[in-house]
Parts: sequence; C-alpha cells; structure tokens
Amino acid sequence: MKPNFWIYANKEEQGRAAYSLISFGVEVFKRAKTIKEIDNLKKLKLEIDKQTIHPKNSNISEFIYEYLIDCIRFLIFFENYMKAELIIRDYCVHVIDKSYPCFAVLAKDQYSRPIKLKEIHDIEFFFIDRENKIINHNAIKDKTIGIKELLGSEQYYSNYNLDPKIIYLIQKLNIDRNRLHFNDTLEFQLSEELLANLETINQFVNKISKERMIKNVL
Repeated sequence: MKPNFWIYANKEEQGRAAYSLISFGVEVFKRAKTIKEIDNLKKLKLEIDKQTIHPKNSNISEFIYEYLIDCIRFLIFFENYMKAELIIRDYCVHVIDKSYPCFAVLAKDQYSRPIKLKEIHDIEFFFIDRENKIINHNAIKDKTIGIKELLGSEQYYSNYNLDPKIIYLIQKLNIDRNRLHFNDTLEFQLSEELLANLETINQFVNKISKERMIKNVL
C-alpha cells in the first residue's frame, strides 16, 4: 500500500499537519523531567553550592538517566517544529528516492536545501484523488528527513525562527542523544550553564506554542 501524502494537499491541510506536529512536540517536550522539575534542579544546585549536599547526591542521580530520555523529548519537539515550518512553506519533508528515475539530482540536493513540492511535481506529477483524500508519488519515501538535513545548511534553517543560540543547543542535544546508543550513562553536570540552557529552550517552546497554536496562525 502506497503512503498517502494528503498533508500536502492545500494550505488548510498543510496548516493542520503543522499544527499537529507542533502540538505533539510541545506535549512531549513538557513531559521531560528536567523541564517539569527545573525548580527542584535549581534548589539542588544551590545546595551543592552551599556544600550541604554532595554533587553525587541520589536526588541528582535521578536526573541522569532521565536526561538521556529528555534529550530525545527535546529533539522530537525541534524536529517537529522545523518540519512544520517547512510544510507550511510548500516544502517536502519526506525523503526523495534517489533510485527512482529522474530524481537522483533532486534527492542529492535535499541534503543541502529544502525541496519545493513544485520541483517534484515538475518532474513527475503527483497522483491526486481528491474524493478519497489521497495523494501519492512514486519518488517520495514514507519517511521524513532528520536533524542532519534540517540543520544542515542556511537554506534549511533560514526557514525557522531559530537564533544561533537555539541552533547550537539543538546540535548539542543531538550529540547527547546519540550517546544513548553507546553509553549506559551520560555526562551530566548540574551547572548554571545547564539550567540556563533548559530555561532558554523552555522559553522558546512556550513562545512557539503561543505563536503557532494559541493564535492559530498556521
């Protein structure tokens, strides 16, 4: 059964898909322990500074393994947010099949720049069944691009409302996330920098949630 790309059907469907992506991303993000309990983390940091508890206190160790999962939660939000921004700008967030005839160049270009739906359509038409709300295309895979592409070039991240600090934090989160596959622990240091970074990304998520969801401007 071919995948259905109805999310690209029109502005209304694109907006609905973007809203859904961001809504889900915000929900996942807000479930992160280091976000839900950031005030507790701040108190623990003060206790460490006053030397009333040891840096390896059991209350802190609770956050170590959860932070591995939190990195994944954070990246789910950012990946969803960036894909949402691309979708509402008429870009294809699904991977182009380089093995399909006439699409090798466009598939290669997708690594360094977002691809407009029209560019795909100009090579080969989308199959559209409006009555049954189905859109297919032989050159589009049923998987989406990842962080490597989404932040791979200025042509990609110029489409997002991300300042250099946020981009740096996303890249750092991706490094931490990738350690999950090889390590059973994560280097976790309860520091002013960590707390500041958590505050920064939380504020950004709140901002996007308000702009893209409450104001319904998708």
